[in-house]
Amino acid sequence: MKNKLPINNLVNDFTLQSILDIGLKYLLGNKEINKSKRKGVSIIGSFLPPLEMIYAFNNALPIFLPRLIEFEYDQYLPILHFLNKFGFLNNILNYSFRNPNALINKLFSDFDQSGYSRVFSGMIDIAANANYYMDTCVQTRISYGAFIKYFNLFDMVLGGFEGNYCLHFAKFYERIGLYKPVFYFEKPYGNEANLDAVEIIGTEFDRFIDKMENFTKEKFNDERLLKILEIQQEIRKYLSLIHKLYMKGYVPLHAAALTLVHGCYVDLLSDPIFCKNKMKQLTNELYRRYKNNDFYNYKEENIPRIIIAGSPGFDPSLPSIFEAAGAAFLYLDLFQSAKDSKFKINKKYSSRDLYKRYLIETNFVNGI
Repeated sequence: MKNKLPINNLVNDFTLQSILDIGLKYLLGNKEINKSKRKGVSIIGSFLPPLEMIYAFNNALPIFLPRLIEFEYDQYLPILHFLNKFGFLNNILNYSFRNPNALINKLFSDFDQSGYSRVFSGMIDIAANANYYMDTCVQTRISYGAFIKYFNLFDMVLGGFEGNYCLHFAKFYERIGLYKPVFYFEKPYGNEANLDAVEIIGTEFDRFIDKMENFTKEKFNDERLLKILEIQQEIRKYLSLIHKLYMKGYVPLHAAALTLVHGCYVDLLSDPIFCKNKMKQLTNELYRRYKNNDFYNYKEENIPRIIIAGSPGFDPSLPSIFEAAGAAFLYLDLFQSAKDSKFKINKKYSSRDLYKRYLIETNFVNGI
């Protein structure tokens, strides 16, 4: 086994061009949303998928709340973006990882643990100072801190969905509803066999359309929704392909990149076509490494793989702690969901009816 990528190297994933592109797009979320806001676009915040239905409206844009966070190194983003645009950043990172020295190791150690932790703990401090519930999960506290800090950017917050099943989420949306319009999407347990669930979800989607039409002063666009649904399904296909590598015992992406991909999926990076193209590129890059025999097989080599389920709001230093102990810390909820999905686009339905079927067919059936 030659030319292997390092085992459990969190930052090495960022030598993938697609991950670099996705990461910079993610980090530029604050600036891009500000630009759209100045153009009069309605900004809809949330921290749970699916937000793709917002794209049925031309004058609205979804944003995953943690994407608004400004990091300590934000002043370097224009430089990094420039280097990445012309293909230099990938080469610099590749050289740095393959020719490590004490300075580079310290830089990435600080970046990985201290920088991220300080930013997210800062959001939690903002939430605490706003008397938010400190007995809720980390993800809701971070998101509430982001909501407070960037309060003026939002026009509405979209909630509910799988959040219906979690008291932490319910408390989050209840508090936000005191200050901003909230659309809470009721989504009960059940599949197409549960006629009550089908009726409720259909009614909720119609109610959402009415709300957005009044909010944006434009009509719901069936063609736009169908196009976005096709893009979203293509992305899920790529996620399912990546999941197969994990099931074979490989770890093609580690915790930092996995969390990034999950976050990008929530709002499709406010640019669905870009997101789709980058997920396709990522899948191709990973399978190229796989075919080149560049991955260790963690299962065969008895390297522990620890999977966290539920909210991705864990302390950013946690993956590094597991890595230092010789284990891989993984977050695979989205990949598993994509693999399990039975939904198929059938154009005999209108996009509105098709999306209702999507919502019910991707629903929790028996509870969690």
